[in-house]
Amino acid sequence: MTPRKAIRAPAALAAAGVGLGLLLGACGEQRAAPTPAPTTGGPTTSTSRSVPAVASISVRPLPTTETTTTVEPTTGEPPPPPPPEPPPATGQPTTAEPTTTWVEPTPPADDEVALRGFPCEEEGATAVDPAGRPLVCAKTRRGLLLWRRA
Repeated sequence: MTPRKAIRAPAALAAAGVGLGLLLGACGEQRAAPTPAPTTGGPTTSTSRSVPAVASISVRPLPTTETTTTVEPTTGEPPPPPPPEPPPATGQPTTAEPTTTWVEPTPPADDEVALRGFPCEEEGATAVDPAGRPLVCAKTRRGLLLWRRA
């Protein structure tokens, strides 16, 4: 009968050799991952996963075609110019269009801006929120004075 230590040593060496072989085999060369088998049960087809070579691409300009327009001379006379407008007579009112000028709206003062739901001091006071919507100071069910939308 052989001692147990004698059996363990060759088994350990064999396991180390297999592990080293797997490690070196995996690191030595890059290979494409195998394609998974189809699960539909249909006929199997092999597909190639090669990358096609890139063709050289050249760009050549297209020939330009110039079009020329020719104007044929007309034998008739050119049309007469439009008649000038007569100046307004003196003493008659002119019908000028009223001019409108843009007036920039003035932003509300700091004391006129309030936040909805915040407390206020006087019932019936008015203000605007930061977006410009009107607010009014009103009593709630609990008797608090809060800003509400008008």
